[in-house]
Amino acid sequence: MMTLEQLGILQRSQLEAWMAVTEETFGGVNRLIALNLQAFKAGLGETEQCVQEAVGAQDAAQWWNAQARYLQPAGERVSGYTRNVVEIGMETQNGIARALQRHGDEVRRQWGHVAENLADAVPPGAEAAVKFLKASVGLEVAAAEAAEGAASQAASDAVAKTGAAP
Repeated sequence: MMTLEQLGILQRSQLEAWMAVTEETFGGVNRLIALNLQAFKAGLGETEQCVQEAVGAQDAAQWWNAQARYLQPAGERVSGYTRNVVEIGMETQNGIARALQRHGDEVRRQWGHVAENLADAVPPGAEAAVKFLKASVGLEVAAAEAAEGAASQAASDAVAKTGAAP
């Protein structure tokens, strides 16, 4: 039979796994917010400068030149911003995958103990329920391992497509 201590260990390991994933997620969101604020401030300053040049233009050629000087660097900034967003996304995804891998093994091990303890404590005639429980735990383990593999593959594919380092 499962003891309260074993139940506490199981719950603690699950909470630690979710906390690690949550920390990685919030870290990525914070980096994305900082990037957006930085881009907004830079864009605001450059827009002000462009507007001042355009307002001070003496003729249409000066006005168009002011616009052209602003648009080409703006395109480069958008490209850089996109690279930064992709990098933050990949770093966050890799961090979540590492957290799941680090804590997932412990959670799966604890659920294996739960299944074994329940198997030992069942009354006669409940063998089918025990087999179902063990199969469920086995399927969960297989699904978690497949998800970890898919996350790793997705990160590798993203790195290959963008040419960025993980």
